[in-house]
Amino acid sequence: MKVLIAPMAAMAETSGPFSRAAALCNKLIERNHEVAFCAAEDINYKKIENVKNYYAPIPSPLGMPMFFGKRILKMGQLIGIQQKKKVNSYEQVLHFVGAITYKHFSEDVSCIRKALRDFKPDVVYAEFRIAAIVASKLENIKVATGFSYPVQKSFASNPEYSTGVKRFIKDNKLPPIESSLDIFNWADLKIIPSSYELEPINDENVIFTGPFSVPNIKSEEYNKNKIIAYMGTGTISPKKVIDNLTEAFEKTNFQIYIATEQVKPYKKNNITVNKRFDFSKLMPEAIAYINHGGQNSIMTGLIHGVPQIVCPGNVFERRYNAASIANLKAGVLLEINDFNAENIKNIVNEFNVNSIYANNSKKAGEKLLSLGGTSKVVQSIEHIIL
Repeated sequence: MKVLIAPMAAMAETSGPFSRAAALCNKLIERNHEVAFCAAEDINYKKIENVKNYYAPIPSPLGMPMFFGKRILKMGQLIGIQQKKKVNSYEQVLHFVGAITYKHFSEDVSCIRKALRDFKPDVVYAEFRIAAIVASKLENIKVATGFSYPVQKSFASNPEYSTGVKRFIKDNKLPPIESSLDIFNWADLKIIPSSYELEPINDENVIFTGPFSVPNIKSEEYNKNKIIAYMGTGTISPKKVIDNLTEAFEKTNFQIYIATEQVKPYKKNNITVNKRFDFSKLMPEAIAYINHGGQNSIMTGLIHGVPQIVCPGNVFERRYNAASIANLKAGVLLEINDFNAENIKNIVNEFNVNSIYANNSKKAGEKLLSLGGTSKVVQSIEHIIL
């Protein structure tokens, strides 16, 4: 079987989509399938040895010229606009990153079609990239897509941002749409890297696989003395995270690990700040995982059975994920205005004395791990071309 993988692209750092695409690629190769990518070589792209990557354009924020887009993005990060801006839907995300302007969307579909004609895959895997679904439809090739509860049009949409996509759809005589999110329904298979308990979607074309990347988890007892923090981008500034965790836990028995790309690495007393950590080594000893509610982050916490403090800010998907964690009582949702040393210390103390959070997290994690991950994804993709 030949598979073309097409992950979404963005000028800003968003490691989840490409990391899932890479994990799927490795599993397909392990199963002796032939793989190629059509991925924009943006900040998240990492070359995979012996795997061809066909050219794809990088979208620029709001469809601006690339030079201005980079400056606007950098300026927005510096003044913290991402922390203040409310993000209502995935459609709005696509609008902001510039992926659904008529110009970019047309070029993106064209590049994917060129890759399809040259590589001649049996199936396409679109990692939340609607242009890849459209290109597959135009080339009459089966397509599977990444999917989640919050990207459904019925959950949240902003059709006013999709005039460019609707124009392209009309120009190419494809079925009319109300929202660009309707395009997900054109896929032959929707793959959710989660569980039904977390994302209760009833759709015959949906499969739940749990996380794509799963560490080797040993069933051993550990001393739970670590607190891990990773806030991604756009929720809370690294300085605020570091200042509050330092105030709450410096010179205590807890070891604090804060992952951020935006602060120079350092270690002081029991506080360690670095660009990244091997979470698979730290999580077994963690009493709490503080994160922004990204898909990969909440999956990481659950599969290790670690209670989470999720601070999602104003981003629709992260708020959904945080609410799911809170509803499971596998952690708590913490609003931005409540992110302070006293509240965090109190929550960690609650995790320490009340085992229900760790027990519920472990139970949900075991369910996720039972779903099969990338092995289930590959088997399901194999099935749709039979």
